[in-house]
Amino acid sequence: MSVHNGAVTLRAAINSLLWQTFTDWELVIVNDASTDATSQICRQFRDCRIKVIDELQQKGLAARLNQCVEQARGKYVARMDADDIAYPKRFERQVRYLEAHPDIDLLGHGALLFTGSGEVVGLYPTAERHEEICRRPWWGFPLAHPTWMGKRSWFTQHRYDDHLRKGQDQELLLRAWRTSRFACLPDCLLGYRVGKVSSLKSIIGRGHYCCSLLSQVHDRKSAELLIRGVFVHGLALARDVVLDLMDISGSKIRQSLGAPNAKEVEQWREVFGRSQEFAS
Repeated sequence: MSVHNGAVTLRAAINSLLWQTFTDWELVIVNDASTDATSQICRQFRDCRIKVIDELQQKGLAARLNQCVEQARGKYVARMDADDIAYPKRFERQVRYLEAHPDIDLLGHGALLFTGSGEVVGLYPTAERHEEICRRPWWGFPLAHPTWMGKRSWFTQHRYDDHLRKGQDQELLLRAWRTSRFACLPDCLLGYRVGKVSSLKSIIGRGHYCCSLLSQVHDRKSAELLIRGVFVHGLALARDVVLDLMDISGSKIRQSLGAPNAKEVEQWREVFGRSQEFAS
């Protein structure tokens, strides 16, 4: 976990790891030059499984995640942001699957998107099998970054691009999908906090992704992927700019989100309520 000025949400995120039913884990937190109470909050947790690294120079998410992987000692590496909330059985379910499927390098799972107040926004789009996840590489991969758990050897071999400030996860998947095996559990095992998506962030993220497609052009097929990518991301970017100009916010409009059923909503309310009790 890398965190920069995450004092408002960090306590709930860490507590959601402490309640995991799978207990054989370590948490490596890199405090990326925070100027709020992030460092003090990290050190309030008296758990020998939590390792905190304070850095004075801000380097960004990609560089700090590479640093986390270098510090990790486990067989698997799991990702989570400092404003998300893990469900109690997340680690248990993912470890069990990876142990049963040694051919899988990286495993995601379903995620419920929520706002700061806990309001349900929708379900993150997912696909279960590698072929489905990688069906449209010119557009992206339905594998939510905070849900990742994979072999530490895979993360060591496929490092994040330190130069990217947005879209580091999708760029990594684009580089690795041809020689890797991905999978995704269909069940929601994480609450994924979302905010307003600005057109500036959209420009940066989509621009980086198209540049990544360009860097991989080496034959006719990869050139076709580039053309498709530039076309669909260009259309999506135009949509995002129009929404901003019309002052229309919300992830529902910008993404093809699924609608959670009553059981999933009830489960989320229980998890969110518990996280707020722990964080208080």
